[in-house]
Amino acid sequence: MKKKKKKKNSHPPNNGLVHRFLDSAVKLSLCMIVKNEEQNLPLCIAPLRTVLDEIVVVDTGSADRTKEVAQELGARVFDFPWCDDFSAARNESIRRATGDYVLWLDGDDRVDESEVRKLSRLKSMLSPRKDKGYYLYVNSQSPIDGETQFCQLRIFPRVPGAEFQGLVHEQIFHRLNRLGIPLIQADIVIRHTGYPTGDTVVQKSERNLKLILKEIEADPDDPIWHYNAARTLAGIKRQAEAILHLRKVLENEKIKGEEKQFYLETNLLLGRYYTELQKLDQAHGIFQGLAEGFADNGLVHFCLGENFFLRKDYEKALPELERSLALPMQVGMFPVNLGKLKFYQYFMLGQCYLENGRNESAKEMFRKSLNLHKDHYKSLQSLGLLSLREGKFEEAVEYFEKSIREGGKSDCNYANLGLAYKKIGRRVEAEKALLLALEINPQKIEALVNLGHLYNGMKNDQAAVAKFEQALRISPDLIDVRLALSFLFLRLREPDKLVGQCDALLAGLNLPRNFIINSFKDLSILYAMIGEGLEKQGHKELSLVAYRLSFSISPSQEILERGASLAKSSGVLMGYLEEMQEILQPAGNQIP
Repeated sequence: MKKKKKKKNSHPPNNGLVHRFLDSAVKLSLCMIVKNEEQNLPLCIAPLRTVLDEIVVVDTGSADRTKEVAQELGARVFDFPWCDDFSAARNESIRRATGDYVLWLDGDDRVDESEVRKLSRLKSMLSPRKDKGYYLYVNSQSPIDGETQFCQLRIFPRVPGAEFQGLVHEQIFHRLNRLGIPLIQADIVIRHTGYPTGDTVVQKSERNLKLILKEIEADPDDPIWHYNAARTLAGIKRQAEAILHLRKVLENEKIKGEEKQFYLETNLLLGRYYTELQKLDQAHGIFQGLAEGFADNGLVHFCLGENFFLRKDYEKALPELERSLALPMQVGMFPVNLGKLKFYQYFMLGQCYLENGRNESAKEMFRKSLNLHKDHYKSLQSLGLLSLREGKFEEAVEYFEKSIREGGKSDCNYANLGLAYKKIGRRVEAEKALLLALEINPQKIEALVNLGHLYNGMKNDQAAVAKFEQALRISPDLIDVRLALSFLFLRLREPDKLVGQCDALLAGLNLPRNFIINSFKDLSILYAMIGEGLEKQGHKELSLVAYRLSFSISPSQEILERGASLAKSSGVLMGYLEEMQEILQPAGNQIP
């Protein structure tokens, strides 16, 4: 029997399949434009080499070893004479590339190991049809704004017509939109280390502004250039001019009708710039309109809540801020400091709860805000104030001290720290803190008054009088200070000054002043009248001080009983009677 011929396998061997597959794999080119980046290039390029099929570096005039370093890292290097046109340089790098897709980076960009793995996965999913572009998240370290995050189109297919536009702030997404290429957000983060100083940022912004204004002169109706002009102007604190350019963007009906995200972000910036100029009514109109059109956007509700908060309308601020917490924060094209934003969500909510008497909810928000942003010293200060109100003075000291250490070196913080120290008997630390408050603000009333009380308690009468009188020169209507001075002048045996304080108190309370004082008993009756006036106005604590002063000037059963009745209704009867007993002790008398 003849052996049947073995049927030839019509499929090529596996190694042929693998070879063809590898030959058809999508290639990714890194394209960069650089100048004097010899220090940055290894940190930027080296972590990515396993993902890249090609590295293209276009040098615009380096005076260091940038080109040699790039070649050592495996790059193809090309010279391009600088012509004040970032897009021209970017497009030259694309022209020199051979890959299917382009990833563009700057020299001060970094891609961490975890993000390189994500980029590798994304590359494996890129379509040979070259039909998608990808936004990546950019974390930018700014000496002015801190750590911000925004989205930027960093990966795109190398197809005809895919070119950057603009002398500066060059963009490619507009061209890709016109080509009908869908743009997708990828979960990959680039760290943009940026410039080390605020002065460098300003110099860069002023350079960019000249180029942007040149673009506007050539095409005055292009909304992108007005948007870029506004961003740049605001960065150098020229918000009023920035607003004019944003208004020009919003005149474009196509933006409102077809580019919703761009319309939203332009309005958010407009509201932000009005806020920075303290034009809160104009900002309110913008944010209120956005809340109606973008009801599910957390950033919109945050901005509206912040606006109500700054206008001290805490009732309306509260639901907007609560809603902003419940909704996602969508990062867009303009930089957002997410840590700062999250901090102020919690901090402002805490303040709103505080205004509504919801102290426990306020504490929860303040504690959640801690360590989110460098401004968290404000929450530490608020927690300190809550501790003061609750009589937790040791805890208050800890909060105020930490707040001061972490950026809150303010007159308010030092004044409150001094008060907390005073409450726990640490007089030396109290005096030091209060004097520091006065160094910052010599007219800080709370510091002057508390320092006066501190010196009074230390029997440093002249120093106490000096601080109290200084406080009254700033604010003459301080009843507690005039009562304290009255005690001091009584102790110092200065009846004329005691009568002067009595007269000022009568005038401040709109009580009759047409009296002739012939004796201390007459003066005692007038201070009792002041106590009665304060009691009628609901100032029970101050009223008791006035009754005690009246009794100190001329003890009588009537004043004792009147004060005791008020002390009993206030729940402080025993303390009041002990104070009265102290007054009588020098004369050897006892309260019956």
